[in-house]
Amino acid sequence: MSVDPHLLLNPAVVQDPYAFYDEVRATAPVWRVGDSNVYLVTAFEPLADAARRIEDFSSELTALLYRDDRGLPATLPVDLGPPTLSIADPPTHTLHKQLIFPRFVSKRMALIEDDLTAFTNACLDKIETMHAFDFMAEVGGAVPIHAISTLIGFRNSNERKLLETAYESSELTGGTMTLEEMRRSLTRKDEIFAWLEDQLNARDGKNSEDLLDAIKAAINSGELSMGQGLITMVTLLSAGAESTASLLGNAVGLLAARPQVVAALKQNMELLPDFIEEAGRLESPFRHHLRSVPHDTELGGVPIPAGSVVMLMWGAANRDPEKFADPSALKLERRPQHVTFGRGIHLCVGAALARMEARIVLTAMLKRENFPVLSAVDKPDWEYSLMVRRYRRLPMSWQR
Repeated sequence: MSVDPHLLLNPAVVQDPYAFYDEVRATAPVWRVGDSNVYLVTAFEPLADAARRIEDFSSELTALLYRDDRGLPATLPVDLGPPTLSIADPPTHTLHKQLIFPRFVSKRMALIEDDLTAFTNACLDKIETMHAFDFMAEVGGAVPIHAISTLIGFRNSNERKLLETAYESSELTGGTMTLEEMRRSLTRKDEIFAWLEDQLNARDGKNSEDLLDAIKAAINSGELSMGQGLITMVTLLSAGAESTASLLGNAVGLLAARPQVVAALKQNMELLPDFIEEAGRLESPFRHHLRSVPHDTELGGVPIPAGSVVMLMWGAANRDPEKFADPSALKLERRPQHVTFGRGIHLCVGAALARMEARIVLTAMLKRENFPVLSAVDKPDWEYSLMVRRYRRLPMSWQR
């Protein structure tokens, strides 16, 4: 049995990919996409193995994916400059993580929790005056970009524009753009890089808990170049906004379709952390991350030549029946070792922040008299991306 490689980028499959993931996993857990040099890893164990083997599967990207004229994935060689944070291997990754991670510790996040709670309630107060609304536009994107903008320490920022920038950055690794679309997207980076450089130059790198000052201090000391500092900021902006916007929308979408789960959470809010973990497993905010292959190797018995691109499919591994019983079911009692926030040394540095934001938003929503339901007249749709699992629109309404 073989799987049609064109299905990978089929818009209908991207909207609802799980039957396709199951078919690929059953056919070849490590699957070469047609005659390309792209390999999908959809089963939990080989994915965990690849995440461990950083010498064989490098985070230092040498190519990005685009959609060729046949509707198949193809690779575009790229030079992304010196390795930085999420696209770096040790020892560079270790150094950069040490620069960034202290700003994501619980003490620092606690300082913004009250502000974020107030901001969330203001968003909810606004949509309570509407009968119909798009959750992603009014809450799902607004809360995460406010949080990461505050944590980074931007001044006089246009948060809606920053959110657009974060989403555009994720599009580059989405694998669904044509070659021409990708080239246009790359050229749009100049404007945001100039603005970010101005933000950095306005800081001295001293006497602040903001990420901006941490990055500026590293530039002043020579630990980061200006280019690495800018890429680090774009990475944090994109990951901080994208992953949490996806998690929030996916979690609210799951609840809106499951009134019995809403009732259970209202009755016992101590179950909320369990629901957040299960929501992340069922609808993983990032479907995959890319790895490059610096030399000939193998994975799960499949030879993978040097120069290949490997897609670690978190969203597929999180529904692997060999790892999770009844994997498509939402079970609050489940205690899975999921890979929602990655695996190994590249476990998402902002995972705790995403969980905190989800707790704040869902708590505030569940405390309201009613929980919104999916629109009866307008269907939600997902972003056309192989990388992110995010609602483009999530139309909802209140039950009065």
